[in-house]
Amino acid sequence: MTAFGRRILGDLPRASQLEWLVTNGLGGFAGSTLIGLNTRRYHGVLVAARRPPVERIVLVSRLTETLLIDGAEYPLYTARPGGGAHPLGHLFLERFQATPVPTWTWQIGDVLLIKTLFMIHGQNTTVVTYKVLNGGHEIELRLRPHLLFRDFHGTTYRNAGFVDDTAVTDNAFRLQPFANAPTLYAAWDRGSFVRDGRWETANFLSEEAARGLEAHEDDYSNGYLRLQNLHGSATIVFSDEPIPAFNPVELRKREDQRQEAILEAFPTEDPLVRRLLLAADQFIVERHSTGCRTIIAGYPWFSDWGRDSLISLPGLTLVPGRFDDARSILRTFALAVRDGLVPNCFADQGSNAMYNSVDASLWFFHAVHRFLEYTEDYEFVRTHLLEAMRTIVESFMAGTRYEIGMDPNDGLIRAGNELVQLTWMDAKIDEFVVTPRHGKAVEVNALWYNALRFLAHLLDCYGMPTHDLVALARKVRASFRRRFWNPETGSLHDVIAEDGTPDRSLRPNQIFAVFLPFRILEQDEERSVVDTVYRHLYTSHGLRSLAPFEHAYCPRFGGDRLARDKAYHQGTVWGYLIGPFITAFLKAHNTSMEAQLRASHMIEPFRLHLEQEGCIGSISEVFDANPPHAAAGCFAQAWSVAELLRCYVEDIKGHRPTLGVEN
Repeated sequence: MTAFGRRILGDLPRASQLEWLVTNGLGGFAGSTLIGLNTRRYHGVLVAARRPPVERIVLVSRLTETLLIDGAEYPLYTARPGGGAHPLGHLFLERFQATPVPTWTWQIGDVLLIKTLFMIHGQNTTVVTYKVLNGGHEIELRLRPHLLFRDFHGTTYRNAGFVDDTAVTDNAFRLQPFANAPTLYAAWDRGSFVRDGRWETANFLSEEAARGLEAHEDDYSNGYLRLQNLHGSATIVFSDEPIPAFNPVELRKREDQRQEAILEAFPTEDPLVRRLLLAADQFIVERHSTGCRTIIAGYPWFSDWGRDSLISLPGLTLVPGRFDDARSILRTFALAVRDGLVPNCFADQGSNAMYNSVDASLWFFHAVHRFLEYTEDYEFVRTHLLEAMRTIVESFMAGTRYEIGMDPNDGLIRAGNELVQLTWMDAKIDEFVVTPRHGKAVEVNALWYNALRFLAHLLDCYGMPTHDLVALARKVRASFRRRFWNPETGSLHDVIAEDGTPDRSLRPNQIFAVFLPFRILEQDEERSVVDTVYRHLYTSHGLRSLAPFEHAYCPRFGGDRLARDKAYHQGTVWGYLIGPFITAFLKAHNTSMEAQLRASHMIEPFRLHLEQEGCIGSISEVFDANPPHAAAGCFAQAWSVAELLRCYVEDIKGHRPTLGVEN
């Protein structure tokens, strides 16, 4: 149970950098800072996914509470109009607790007010409950919803086109301010709604300012819920669908049972595993366009990305025993294969997917391999996935979009050009490619070798011919070691250009050559790669994307989009890389006692981050390259959570199944 007291909550700069998140299994979510002060355009009480998991709309941005005790008024919220801070309701906060649902406790004299918030799984619906412990006073609570009705990437300003057509009944209201906007529904079990429409202007969003974006926004409130003579509990519900009669106790019970079922699927008393299991659940969502499950890459702004989903799949679904979810996610991407490519990402708007990725298709093989290790469900793979895998290999051999194809001379995969970014290091500013990696990338070809070996294994199991694949895999392995091995540094080149020139930049991509199950290097070479990466790229929060001694190294990640994109893969630490590194580290060092001890210590900084930094209960996307490695990027990232959970359970705790295939 993660909780914070007055020392943190009363410190405005500190408290406004700590965040919470709840999700609904559709891509919708609610989240803000611990003190309820919105610092991002993405913060909200109800961010609805109108076409799950995308088309996300911020309907309710915040709730402001005012408590009246014997007529004396106490604002319980904190706001920053124009950049100043007023009122300072966080000073009354006694406690914030993140689990099992976000819970706030205010104390004023002998009066306690306890607030809980959660979403109904499978619905764009947020439930907020208040409970008063009264010392015998006359109590009134006023709850004012603030509304936006905009795309979650956007910004709202006071405008005449926002029509307040609020229709109020005894215990509900509905509002649709624009003809093309969704309708917001609200319902409550106690109190009366007082119509008092007004704009709150110039709300300062400090995180947007830090990102070099528009940092002020207006929101609209159509009134407030007045709870007079309040004793016991009162609940208000917000949704993008009509709200039937509800029982808040039953709704909360269902959410508690849902979380308990997640934990029961992987029985353990280890608090880190239990917290990561709940964090993992937040990324698994429905995709209505396919009728299958998918994985949100990161909150608050990403949708589902092929590469991220397939790297995340073992940690998010297989380790927790969610095998049906794994089947559904694999089918989502198998059905979406075009010209031998798995989608890089699905669009936020419309139905088109983007296919500008060379490695997403190859990560598909690794995800299926891991799926079979856990389930041995060869029939599912043969029926639903095998054809997509064969199509990928055939397309890569023959050549497909974006100049992706196999070099017949050495069997290696080349991809992209000076203007096209196809690997995970894909930052691009207009026509400026920050990290050019066109040609033959090291991790792409390690993945290619593993894909060939695994597909050969599958075809052999199904009684199909494999000779050509086995021969090609041998050729690829020999070419890989000849072209990528750098004997001067005892490590691997990052990319081989079209003219055969190697990029000797020291990057973490080479760690995948050791991490992946089918060995492409000799054991002494693996150890040399791991030790080089450990020496120059390892940090307490993952691996640097570039070694500090390289001339393009950026020590900090921050600033406007230009500054952030320039630093994204030029030193910035990526949390998810801790998983491949720990696996590779133990593999290269034969899982010795010393290696196990070191690997265990590598987990500890993430335990503290999970409990005390960023989004409480989740793992950030990236961190500064230089100490103290401040968190940045998405505050909750799927593959960061997934790879930490996977490597902790499989590598540190030793619970890893295998297929018994010769590697």
